[in-house]
Parts: sequence; structure tokens; C-alpha cells
Amino acid sequence: ALAKTLAQKGQTNTNLVNMIPGIVSPADIRHLKDILADFELDYVMLPDYSERMDGVSWDDYQRIPEGGTTVHELQTMGSAAGSIEFATTHHKSKTAGEYLQSEFDVANHRMDMPIGIAATDRFFDTLEQLSGKPTPGRHQMDRGRLVDSYVDGHKYCFGKRAILYGEEDFVIALAGFLSEIGIVPALIASGGKSGKLLESIERVMPDPSVTTIMDGVDFEEITDAAMDMHADLIIGNSKGFKLSQKLDVPLVRMGLPIHDRMGAARIVHLGYQGTQYLYDLIVNTLLDVKQRTSEVGYTYI
Repeated sequence: ALAKTLAQKGQTNTNLVNMIPGIVSPADIRHLKDILADFELDYVMLPDYSERMDGVSWDDYQRIPEGGTTVHELQTMGSAAGSIEFATTHHKSKTAGEYLQSEFDVANHRMDMPIGIAATDRFFDTLEQLSGKPTPGRHQMDRGRLVDSYVDGHKYCFGKRAILYGEEDFVIALAGFLSEIGIVPALIASGGKSGKLLESIERVMPDPSVTTIMDGVDFEEITDAAMDMHADLIIGNSKGFKLSQKLDVPLVRMGLPIHDRMGAARIVHLGYQGTQYLYDLIVNTLLDVKQRTSEVGYTYI
């Protein structure tokens, strides 16, 4: 609605990118800004709640906190060289990126959220195309460290089974990531009703036949389906805590909302850095279970 109401056509700015990330954490938005800056790209972030939802303490009360994307910036979206949109389940006619493409001929690059190496590679390839610059060295190093950690942690992840739930675009990205690290997404569930969850999961997973996929469901239905999954992990927001208790399976908190822990707004999920955090969290959760249930009580891995 904002793009349709405010965007205007002007002379194309070949250095301007519209960044439309979907439902991500404030820290994710800040990380995306850093990545775009490293490529020396100007950007319009839609939306930008990175400071308003996770800002600093105030000396004086502010009725309207600083930060966010300005009206003027939104007006320039029709002049961008391209848009990047982390949304594959929304109908094309209803997304900002597709509107800008049809109305102003701003090329829209729709892709999965960049979680995992393959998905993040696609994101950085697009940034290279739009900027005309190679991926900056710091991000190449992040990727290299992530690959190295995949090798180190593979023996702890391979063959484990996970229950995955959340917003459709988020669980699609996580399903691809889990498949990449050798974890079987035994159950993938979302309350979304786009009708595109199944085909999207089939696209990101090498063998979707090993997975039960449910859309338009609530936690009662998820719980019923989860009872026979023999899961090692539950991955999703804090709303899965009761399911975790019932199954006696650890909950790895990712996505939004996370109401029962500190720091949800500061979790980075996206990019090589975000993937590194999520991977370490998953591996360490598996190690914690193994360590606590071991009769030996080892202190080294």
C-alpha cells in the first residue's frame, strides 16, 4: 500500500535498490543495511523498524521515535535500479516489488530469505549484479567460516529430525537451511494459507517426501501431528514452548515473536552471519541434550 500510494517515477538511479525483507528482526534489518552499505548501494528499506522496535533508552519521552523510512525515500522507489523482495508465497499482484515492476519497470528480484549458504549466495549474487561490484572480502570470509563450521558440526546434525513452524516464507527458508546441514524437517507447519507452501518446500528440499507439510493450521493441529514424528528438535518462535514441554524435546527459538527470552530483537537470522548464529545454536542445542543425558558426563567434544 505504501509503494502504491507514494512511489513516483523519476530518472533511474542506478545505485538505488529497494529492499523489501518481509517479517524479520530489527537486527536483521540493521544487518541488511550494513550489507548494502558494503556494496556501496543506496537503498530504500520497506519497512524499517530497526530503531523503533529496538532503540536506545531515552532521556526524554518521544511521542514519535526517530528512525524509519521517510516519505521522500518512499517516493523514490519508482526510480530504483531494482527491488529485492524476500517473499515467494505472496501473490505477485499483492507485493510492493511486483507493483513497482509493473508500474515503473523497476526489476523485481523475488527470492527466499537468505538463510543458509545457497540462499545467501543467491542474495549476494543479486547484489553483485545490481552494484557491479564483487562481494566484499568481509562477507567472503564470513562465508568461508560458515563452510568450515558446517564441516565441523555435520556429525552432530546429520540425520536429526526437526519440527519446524512459523510464517510461510520463514519456514521455507529454514527448510532449505536444515536440508543443507543434514537435518530432516520431519514436520513443517504454518498458519499461512497462500496455497504455495507445498510447492515451495518441494523447491528447496532435495527429498520432500520425508516431510509432512501442513498449512493453515494452529498449534492444536501441529501438536497432534507432532506426536509421532520422533523429533530431536523443535524450531520456531516462543509459541511452541508448550509443544516442547509435551514432547520433552528442546525448542530452538527463532523468528518472531519470542516473548519468553531476552534479546529477540537482536537475533540476526539472515546472511552468512545470521546463518552462522542459527547453525551454532542448533548444534549446541543438540550437544547440550547429548551431554546432559550422557552417563559419562564429558566436558570436551
